[in-house]
Amino acid sequence: MSLNLLINGTIGTIPILGDLFSVWFRSHARNAVLLREAATKPDRGNHRDWLYVSGIIGGTVVLLFLAIAAVLWIVVERWAAIAL
Repeated sequence: MSLNLLINGTIGTIPILGDLFSVWFRSHARNAVLLREAATKPDRGNHRDWLYVSGIIGGTVVLLFLAIAAVLWIVVERWAAIAL
């Protein structure tokens, strides 16, 4: 599901062509089918699924902290350049 959204979001950034691709690709419809299939399986939750979700959440948190650190570093560097 996240791969469908990543593909749609990446190509969707291209003006006009991205919009046409989004209409053709229909990532949300694909994800709805995947969600229905996953919901009807009797053995829905396993350790690999939880590991994947934990990796996605952990990666997002790491990227968030890296972005905050980068902004703080830029602010400190600019402040030091102005103060001199």
